[in-house]
Amino acid sequence: MGNNRNLKDDVSGTGNTRGLFRLSQIKMPIRAKITVPYFFLALLLAVGAGFLISNIVFDTLDERFKNQLAEVGLLSSELMVKEEDRLLESFRLLANAEGISEAISVGDPEGLREITLGVIVNNQIEAIEILDPAGNPLLSMRHKEGGLIEEYEYSTGGNGDLFRSWEFVQKVLQNQEDPLGDKYAGFVQESWGDFFYISGPVFNESNQFVGVILVGSRLQTIATALREKTLGQITFYHFNGQPIVSSFPFMPESLDETTAAAVIGDQNLPSTRTRIVDSQRDITVVALDYTEALAAWEIRGDVDLGIMGAALQKNFFVNPSTLTSVQLGLLISLALFLVIMIGINLANLITRPLLGLVEASQAVAGGDLNVKVDLETNDEINVLAKSFSQMIANLNRSRNDLLEAYDSALMGWSKALELRDKETEGHTQRVTEMAQALAREMGVDGEAMVNIRRGAILHDIGKMGVPDAILHKPGDLGDDEWIVMRKHPAYAYEMLKGLRFLQFALDIPRYHHENWDGKGYPYGLKGDEIPLAARIFSVVDVWDALTSERPYKEKFSAAKSMQIIEEESGSKFDPEVVSAFKRLMRNFLPAEIMEDQVGRSD
Repeated sequence: MGNNRNLKDDVSGTGNTRGLFRLSQIKMPIRAKITVPYFFLALLLAVGAGFLISNIVFDTLDERFKNQLAEVGLLSSELMVKEEDRLLESFRLLANAEGISEAISVGDPEGLREITLGVIVNNQIEAIEILDPAGNPLLSMRHKEGGLIEEYEYSTGGNGDLFRSWEFVQKVLQNQEDPLGDKYAGFVQESWGDFFYISGPVFNESNQFVGVILVGSRLQTIATALREKTLGQITFYHFNGQPIVSSFPFMPESLDETTAAAVIGDQNLPSTRTRIVDSQRDITVVALDYTEALAAWEIRGDVDLGIMGAALQKNFFVNPSTLTSVQLGLLISLALFLVIMIGINLANLITRPLLGLVEASQAVAGGDLNVKVDLETNDEINVLAKSFSQMIANLNRSRNDLLEAYDSALMGWSKALELRDKETEGHTQRVTEMAQALAREMGVDGEAMVNIRRGAILHDIGKMGVPDAILHKPGDLGDDEWIVMRKHPAYAYEMLKGLRFLQFALDIPRYHHENWDGKGYPYGLKGDEIPLAARIFSVVDVWDALTSERPYKEKFSAAKSMQIIEEESGSKFDPEVVSAFKRLMRNFLPAEIMEDQVGRSD
């Protein structure tokens, strides 16, 4: 309560901080330092502006238009690649959906619909086709044009010869692979529309091929999306130059076959921008003139599907006279010179006292909250410096209060678990202290020690997800019960992963039951794959379990416990951690035990 009260006083301006930073202390405001000289500069530029307006025309409009057109073309190609990647990701989600391979194997369209509907709605997939290993359609789901996001039209069965005739489906049915893998893309024009598809195989748990999934988007949807993102009009053409779909309200005229062939042939030029700038044509749509950049419509594996055009409305160009160009150049040069000189002087005047604040800010950004700034100026910077120092002091105090609150919350969670699991009472405190001691023995320090402490406190928090019937069972656990119990590290991770301040303290709760030989759980990590914090904690956790009395076992002697630890070195435990543990325990165990159990292998 005391810290909260002080913080409130500082913010409200009571106590010693009342009236500490008054604006009346400012003798020469920064506004005046900047406004006065720039007023005269603005006046000069305003006089020149009248001259410039009547004389300036832009020599570079044509080049700018070409650059903008090239940028639209390049961006359209990149966005097409992203759409292909999006469909690939959606395919992977579907191919790996639980139960998908079984439903395909038994030819269950309704089961397939239930499994896939959520994925295609969430990912806004417009069409999927699911085929059996022979290429016969099992289920087709296509989004209803103009319908709500979840409105799909379904069909089962159909003409298998149609799908088998598509080359990119044939490759999947034949289990072909290219350097990019076993997924293939293609474009089709069928009774249900013009679609761009990604196709790939589906395998069961035995890695047997059970069918094919096609994920697709309407080409018109892709063209419209590219139009929205690039602000250019997008058109897709066949190889012969006939337009397929376009974001124009009306289809543009066809490409002549010579132009179409040249676009496909120019794709081997080394510069993408050069290809787009050189492959252009002028078109008129709805009485408006456009220039259209043309490029090969390529998909994964450098396969060409046709030609893609990106069009921008043309600008009008005027060429200035030589005299105007000279006058414009001189005036701009003079204006730039004046701006630069005044800017330099103002920058020096203003930034000199700000350098101290910059250095202090960099120190704070590096984590040092003990910074103080003391600047002797007569303007707002003086107030800013003092306010900055006060802010850092308050921030430091708030951070410490917050860290204390975090640690108190962690201990509260740990106490709650101990109240639920009576046999572990006092266990958390002991293993936390011992884990920190062992970590120091191994040279761990700094923030890593904080994370080890927090991880140790929360190491068994995942048991909150284990049912009481299993957690409190007096006898041995059955196989099914052990399966549930061994999930508690994963439960801990799921419980805590959303807490940002614990992101680097999750190694112990998540991995402390992993074994050095890879036979632990729940992930089966091996050797150095297991984080060091978890390897350290697993030793002290077992030690405390061995030397503590539990309802299902008697307390082992220190000598017997140390013997067990040594026997598990290289299998359950990291040998280096065990060696460090033995060195550490010399300070705790009787000399005769250490001589017999620890010293013999050092």
